[in-house]
Amino acid sequence: MGFLTAVVVLVGLVAVLNLVLTLGVVRRLRDHTERFEQMSGGFTPDDGILLPGQRPEEFTATTVDGREVSHETVAGPALVGFFMPGCGPCHEWVPRFAAAAADPESPPTMAVVVGGPEESTEMVATLSEVTHVIVEDTHGPVAKAFAVQAFPVMCRTGDDGTVLTASNDEVVGGRVGAGQR
Repeated sequence: MGFLTAVVVLVGLVAVLNLVLTLGVVRRLRDHTERFEQMSGGFTPDDGILLPGQRPEEFTATTVDGREVSHETVAGPALVGFFMPGCGPCHEWVPRFAAAAADPESPPTMAVVVGGPEESTEMVATLSEVTHVIVEDTHGPVAKAFAVQAFPVMCRTGDDGTVLTASNDEVVGGRVGAGQR
């Protein structure tokens, strides 16, 4: 009977030790998460562009075909997409955005390609067939007005120019704001 008691006590001690170590790991993960958020300025993937209910700041820019656009261009229902040539996922989203822009039921669209003219040629060619395209640097006026912090990001604006959705899937799928056109 003494052997059985010793085994039960040993198993109990191992379980308590396991619990203490698990709690230590959880505390450490919380600490690392807080530190990461501080280092990234609180940025999360959902913050790649203005959030629903927000409105872009004033801006003016020139499209690749010489047309002047401004914040008034997206003051009503619109689709706006931001892409970067060096971004792998952007190459997957450009055709989807172009297809949404080409849809006759789509509101006006505008695409911004962030990068140099030489590296953005392919994206500009695809997008300019169906929408107004602006090429600007990382901190260009349109990207700044929409608080762009990640790529690819898209938004759909409503009748009053506020962002209805900043979900790429919802923007190209047209599920949000369809009644807002």
